[in-house]
Formats: sequence, structure tokens, C-alpha cells
Amino acid sequence: MNRLSLAMILASALTVAAAHPALSYEESRFLGIDRNADGSISIVETEAYRERLFKEYDLNSDGKVEYEEYVQAEGLRSVTAPAHSEVPVPDEYREMDANGDTIVTLDEIKAAGVSRFNKLDKNADGKITKEEFVSPGL
Repeated sequence: MNRLSLAMILASALTVAAAHPALSYEESRFLGIDRNADGSISIVETEAYRERLFKEYDLNSDGKVEYEEYVQAEGLRSVTAPAHSEVPVPDEYREMDANGDTIVTLDEIKAAGVSRFNKLDKNADGKITKEEFVSPGL
């Protein structure tokens, strides 16, 4: 394949991705948050999703998510790495840990969800449509 053909294919793919940003994110995730299946995500659904997420991360059920729990829940450490080896803190965790104490509370994780909701709700109608739901999501 010559370079011109490859460049045209790449340009076409980028044009499609730019025209349909929601395609860059998993529709199944959207549907999992849209619990009433009305085609949009409300702030109530966002908060409920963040509560479910908190429960998934809180592996020892002590009402807080320490960084190691998050690492384990998200599978961030390679299976070949030694247990408790250093894992760089991802932006998502930093965003949730509002006070920077390396422990995420339910209030912090919900506040991060509301913040993301407000950023995604481009037309400020109080709901997120599939078109508005782009990475990193809620």
C-alpha cells in the first residue's frame, strides 16, 4: 500500500472519529449508567453509578477507598509484578481524591462524578446524551 493510500485511509478514520466522538467511548458503559433506559443519563443516575463504583473499589468494605484498593480493583498492577509494587497514581484517582490524602471517600467520588457530569452536559439541560458521553465518561 502506498503512502498516499495509507494517508487517505487514516484521514477518513480521523474524520469519522471527530464527527462522532461518542464512538470513542463504550456504549455498554453508557447503557450501564442509564438505568431507566431513556437514552440519557441524569444527575441521579450519575450519583447512583458513582455509589456502585465506590462499592467496587472499597474492597474491604470499610467505607473508604485506599489507593491500594483502587489499584487492585482496576487491575493496574501487572500480574508479573511483585505484590504491592509501586504503581503510578492515575489522573482519575487524583481527580477523585479531592483533598490529596490518598484515600477516597464516597463524598469525594460522588463530587468527582458531578463535576464530570457538568463538563459532559454541553447544553446544560441536566442530562447527558450518547452524543455528549465521551471519554473519560462519568
